[in-house]
Amino acid sequence: MMETIYPQRGGIHEQVYLLKRELERRGIKAEIIAYSKRRAEERGKRLLWLRSLSPSFIRKIVKGDYDAIVAETAWISLPSIISSKVSSTPCILHLHSIESKQDVGLTMMGKTLVRIFEYLGKNFCDKVLVPSENDRVLLNSKKAIVFPNVIDVDAFSNYTPIDLKRPAVVFVGGMGYPPNREAAEFLIRVAKILGDKANFYLAGPSPPPVSPPVYATGYAESTIPYVMSADICVAPVKRGGGVKLKMLEYMMSGKPIIATKKAVEGIDDIVYLNAESEEEFAKRIIDVLEGRVNLDFQRNRKIVKEKHDPKVAVDKILNLISNLQ
Repeated sequence: MMETIYPQRGGIHEQVYLLKRELERRGIKAEIIAYSKRRAEERGKRLLWLRSLSPSFIRKIVKGDYDAIVAETAWISLPSIISSKVSSTPCILHLHSIESKQDVGLTMMGKTLVRIFEYLGKNFCDKVLVPSENDRVLLNSKKAIVFPNVIDVDAFSNYTPIDLKRPAVVFVGGMGYPPNREAAEFLIRVAKILGDKANFYLAGPSPPPVSPPVYATGYAESTIPYVMSADICVAPVKRGGGVKLKMLEYMMSGKPIIATKKAVEGIDDIVYLNAESEEEFAKRIIDVLEGRVNLDFQRNRKIVKEKHDPKVAVDKILNLISNLQ
């Protein structure tokens, strides 16, 4: 695995913990081997991923005697490939998006490096997992298998909704990530259009400065209580790649969803209201609050349970490993 933000869970790293937890529930040993335990808010550690190429890190993987080695994102694929060849163990590359094709987050040098890692992964790993058919097409590899992202489905039974001012419009995401930051700033402008007709909650770390009726939670152990309490879930995301985990959480809540086409990219059959401009988001919010929307958002829960539950994902990955041995 790449550097981990544990114990600050979230983002693509959450996939690792949810799959590991489900494997352990079944009595199957799984281990996360991280080359760094950098916390999410830490900065100034560029090229930290080079630690993964140290002989001691690779030796640690080889000595693990695993049934399969899963490289978490393309950045960690090289030590995983080397370890798999040395130990004759199947190698699986788990991509959460095709990073080389994204329009955010990487410099030209970064894109070049990740393009090389993706190339190595799809040529030297046994299989490559991608979150959607869109990503499979982008990767253009016969080894690619659609492996939907997962969320903590059980948490929706274990958490209690948090008390919010009504009506509550909720957006979740780490706002240190540029597309989420832009979406948060977008919603602040939507709030100005609506005045006192709705309260907005930005749930996640590194939010922009806000004032009522916009509220920021900062880092939360889980954003699910906010999603569960929302009257409306929104995602005015304009950039980025892969399948957005926030959308899966919104879907599992069964709450009304207003989102851009970019936000729902890669999710088949999602029930949502589309909006792109600030004025469209404002209008859609009022339409929902005043009962002018007749969509069955509860259908989204069935989609998540069938495709994005860790139990379903673990069944799939165990079957894949069995076929590779």
